[in-house]
Amino acid sequence: MRTIITARNTDVSELRDVIESRLERLERFESRVSRADVVFTREKMETRAAAVVSIDRGRPVHAEAAGPDARTALDRLVDKLINQLRRNRDRRRAHAAPPMDELFGGPFEGGEPG
Repeated sequence: MRTIITARNTDVSELRDVIESRLERLERFESRVSRADVVFTREKMETRAAAVVSIDRGRPVHAEAAGPDARTALDRLVDKLINQLRRNRDRRRAHAAPPMDELFGGPFEGGEPG
Protein backbone atom coordinates (compact mmCIF):
# COMPACT_ATOMS: atom_id res chain seq x y z
CA MET A 1 0.00 0.00 0.00
CA ARG A 2 1.27 3.45 -0.91
CA THR A 3 1.09 5.93 1.96
CA ILE A 4 1.22 9.71 1.53
CA ILE A 5 1.66 11.68 4.76
CA THR A 6 1.13 15.44 4.99
CA ALA A 7 1.70 17.54 8.12
CA ARG A 8 0.45 21.08 8.62
CA ASN A 9 1.75 23.13 11.56
CA THR A 10 3.24 20.00 13.12
CA ASP A 11 6.07 17.52 12.62
CA VAL A 12 5.35 13.81 12.28
CA SER A 13 8.55 12.74 10.53
CA GLU A 14 9.60 10.54 13.47
CA LEU A 15 6.22 8.79 13.37
CA ARG A 16 6.43 7.71 9.71
CA ASP A 17 7.17 4.04 10.53
CA VAL A 18 4.43 3.97 13.16
CA ILE A 19 1.91 5.47 10.74
CA GLU A 20 2.73 2.94 8.01
CA SER A 21 2.58 -0.03 10.40
CA ARG A 22 -0.81 1.06 11.79
CA LEU A 23 -2.23 1.55 8.31
CA GLU A 24 -1.05 -1.92 7.25
CA ARG A 25 -3.70 -3.28 9.64
CA LEU A 26 -6.31 -2.09 7.13
CA GLU A 27 -5.25 -4.77 4.65
CA ARG A 28 -6.64 -7.41 7.00
CA PHE A 29 -10.15 -6.11 6.37
CA GLU A 30 -9.80 -5.11 2.71
CA SER A 31 -7.14 -6.68 0.53
CA ARG A 32 -7.72 -4.22 -2.33
CA VAL A 33 -6.44 -1.16 -0.43
CA SER A 34 -4.03 0.58 -2.79
CA ARG A 35 -3.32 4.02 -1.30
CA ALA A 36 -3.75 6.00 1.90
CA ASP A 37 -3.55 9.80 2.08
CA VAL A 38 -3.11 10.98 5.67
CA VAL A 39 -3.11 14.63 6.78
CA PHE A 40 -2.10 15.78 10.28
CA THR A 41 -3.05 19.31 11.34
CA ARG A 42 -2.16 21.03 14.60
CA GLU A 43 -4.95 23.33 15.82
CA LYS A 44 -4.61 25.10 19.16
CA MET A 45 -4.48 22.33 21.76
CA GLU A 46 -5.24 19.29 19.59
CA THR A 47 -3.93 17.41 16.59
CA ARG A 48 -6.40 16.38 13.91
CA ALA A 49 -5.81 13.45 11.59
CA ALA A 50 -7.78 12.87 8.40
CA ALA A 51 -7.41 10.06 5.89
CA VAL A 52 -8.72 8.93 2.53
CA VAL A 53 -8.12 5.26 1.75
CA SER A 54 -8.41 4.30 -1.92
CA ILE A 55 -9.70 0.85 -2.77
CA ASP A 56 -9.23 -0.75 -6.18
CA ARG A 57 -12.62 -1.06 -7.95
CA GLY A 58 -14.37 0.38 -4.89
CA ARG A 59 -15.40 3.56 -3.17
CA PRO A 60 -12.79 5.39 -1.10
CA VAL A 61 -13.16 5.42 2.68
CA HIS A 62 -12.86 8.73 4.59
CA ALA A 63 -12.32 9.32 8.30
CA GLU A 64 -11.26 12.08 10.71
CA ALA A 65 -10.13 11.98 14.32
CA ALA A 66 -8.59 14.31 16.89
CA GLY A 67 -6.44 13.90 19.97
CA PRO A 68 -4.00 15.70 22.22
CA ASP A 69 -1.05 14.37 20.19
CA ALA A 70 -0.42 12.79 16.79
CA ARG A 71 -0.22 9.19 18.10
CA THR A 72 -3.62 9.40 19.81
CA ALA A 73 -5.20 10.99 16.75
CA LEU A 74 -3.66 8.25 14.57
CA ASP A 75 -4.99 5.45 16.78
CA ARG A 76 -8.50 6.91 16.74
CA LEU A 77 -8.31 7.41 12.98
CA VAL A 78 -7.24 3.82 12.30
CA ASP A 79 -10.04 2.51 14.56
CA LYS A 80 -12.60 4.49 12.56
CA LEU A 81 -11.21 3.26 9.25
CA ILE A 82 -11.23 -0.36 10.45
CA ASN A 83 -14.86 -0.04 11.56
CA GLN A 84 -15.87 1.31 8.15
CA LEU A 85 -13.98 -1.40 6.26
CA ARG A 86 -15.44 -4.10 8.52
CA ARG A 87 -18.98 -2.80 7.90
CA ASN A 88 -18.37 -2.74 4.14
CA ARG A 89 -17.04 -6.31 4.22
CA ASP A 90 -20.02 -7.54 6.27
CA ARG A 91 -22.42 -5.77 3.92
CA ARG A 92 -20.89 -7.57 0.92
CA ARG A 93 -21.06 -10.93 2.70
CA ALA A 94 -24.70 -10.43 3.71
CA HIS A 95 -25.69 -10.07 0.05
CA ALA A 96 -23.91 -13.23 -1.08
CA ALA A 97 -26.01 -16.18 -2.19
CA PRO A 98 -26.38 -19.03 0.31
CA PRO A 99 -24.63 -22.34 -0.46
CA MET A 100 -26.51 -24.77 -2.71
CA ASP A 101 -26.75 -27.32 0.13
CA GLU A 102 -28.86 -24.89 2.16
CA LEU A 103 -31.17 -24.17 -0.75
CA PHE A 104 -31.97 -27.76 -1.68
CA GLY A 105 -31.53 -29.55 1.64
CA GLY A 106 -28.83 -32.02 0.63
CA PRO A 107 -25.55 -32.30 -1.15
CA PHE A 108 -25.81 -30.65 -4.52
CA GLU A 109 -25.21 -32.97 -7.44
CA GLY A 110 -25.00 -31.43 -10.85
CA GLY A 111 -26.31 -33.15 -13.94
CA GLU A 112 -29.43 -33.62 -16.01
CA PRO A 113 -32.81 -33.30 -14.28
CA GLY A 114 -34.92 -36.27 -14.70
